Amino acid sequence: MLHAFLIIVFSCLFFFLAWRNIVFATALVVAFLPSYLIRFDFGPLPVTMLEIMVLLLSVVWAIKQKGQIADVFKILKSNRWLWLVAAWLVFATISLFISPDLRAAAGVWKAYFIEPIIFLLVAMSVIKTQKNLELIFYAVGFSALCISTFAIYQKFTGFAIPNPIWQAEETRRVTSFYGYPNAVGLYLAPIVTLYIGWLTQKLQTKSCKLKETIFQFLVIIASAAAIIFARSEGAYVGILCGLFFLGIMTKKLRWPAVALASLLLIVIFAVPQFKNYAWQQISFQNDSGKVRISQWQETWKMLKDRPLSGAGLAGYQETLAPYHKAKHIEIYLYPHNLFLNFWSELGLGGLIVFLLIVIKFFKDNIKQLLVTRYWLPVALMAVMITLLVHGLVDVPYFKNDLSIFFWLLVSLSFLGAKILPEKTA
Repeated sequence: MLHAFLIIVFSCLFFFLAWRNIVFATALVVAFLPSYLIRFDFGPLPVTMLEIMVLLLSVVWAIKQKGQIADVFKILKSNRWLWLVAAWLVFATISLFISPDLRAAAGVWKAYFIEPIIFLLVAMSVIKTQKNLELIFYAVGFSALCISTFAIYQKFTGFAIPNPIWQAEETRRVTSFYGYPNAVGLYLAPIVTLYIGWLTQKLQTKSCKLKETIFQFLVIIASAAAIIFARSEGAYVGILCGLFFLGIMTKKLRWPAVALASLLLIVIFAVPQFKNYAWQQISFQNDSGKVRISQWQETWKMLKDRPLSGAGLAGYQETLAPYHKAKHIEIYLYPHNLFLNFWSELGLGGLIVFLLIVIKFFKDNIKQLLVTRYWLPVALMAVMITLLVHGLVDVPYFKNDLSIFFWLLVSLSFLGAKILPEKTA
């Protein structure tokens, strides 16, 4: 009863805030993206706190800014995004009915496809100025600090780590508020890349303020420490690739980036321990790599029999079961590869649409960069590279917070050329 009362009070306060200041409410949703972990039932329906916030925000937006709804669709249409978003939702809906578990699929459809697109529309409408954009960045940083601070505390105490192997001091891997270590890297890796891009821009234009710079450094250092303590190796590589792209695309950093990358490669090949470690990771010879190869092989066999439909939303575990021969390995929720994941969940058509979305994202940002030379398109592309590289060994989309973050990046790609005066790339 107390929980229900607190949820009602929070919902009323958030609705009131959104009504008074929809931009700040949008930033609050971003700040509390991990709040999907707060789950409860609304009658027969499972609901998360993040869903409540997104839905209330969208209601306020539809009532107070209904005149801008048509404008958002015009922007999507004029930029040739409307058909991609529509196709995305069509394939998700088809996969909903292909799924062997309609109830679970409906939850995935709602949380990973419908609500992120709703948030995309709201974000495109309300984020209009440099001040709005930086508020969103502060919100992202706030959520990262919350996640990373608790993860760092876990590193030294072992508190609330759910698995005894992860909790043991000699094999400790932090999980923060999540249920597994890799979730820490999945959420924080793109934020590290984004914040380094933001900090770099501020330092180059000499527009940084002391408090702002301290906050940016705190977010970067704390998030990087949390990723290291979670031992999220895919996140390491994703961040390095994103930062290398950021470096070579920024004129003043181009040669330092090449020099540092060359030095890193020399050290790796010159030091036997580093060389052996790198080879194990690249060749997937460690335990984690062997598990992934087994997963991918079984997933490929399943997809060869169902190339068009895939397994359907939330249907991977059940559909893969007849193909699962490595009985010492559990059937995971997803195949730990972004592209196999989309193929399995959305079918071949959905995978193609995802690839077209990514291509369109880069095409638009490159076009903005060539015309304006602003820093934001470079930072957004670097973040997307971090996601895609990490996605080779994990799934940086199929979580409530990650799916909204992905479409937040898309929404920001519409804004860069219009609201940023500083030229740094």
